[in-house]
Amino acid sequence: MAKSKEEQIFVQLNDEIIELTGKEKDAFLTDRAETQINLDAQLAKEEANKELKKSAYTKLGLTEEEINAIL
Repeated sequence: MAKSKEEQIFVQLNDEIIELTGKEKDAFLTDRAETQINLDAQLAKEEANKELKKSAYTKLGLTEEEINAIL
């Protein structure tokens, strides 16, 4: 089965399944991209906070094992 060049997007509203096309599809894809960007930014922020905490715990003299137990 050949895959089409363009992604098809279907959404379900109650019992009705519809394919998004045109402006609705563009809006959906834009929203999905923005959501992914926000998720990536949040994950990066959480990782940075974790590294900051690790640094602080290391300065307090905790071992790697103790730090991992806390985090």
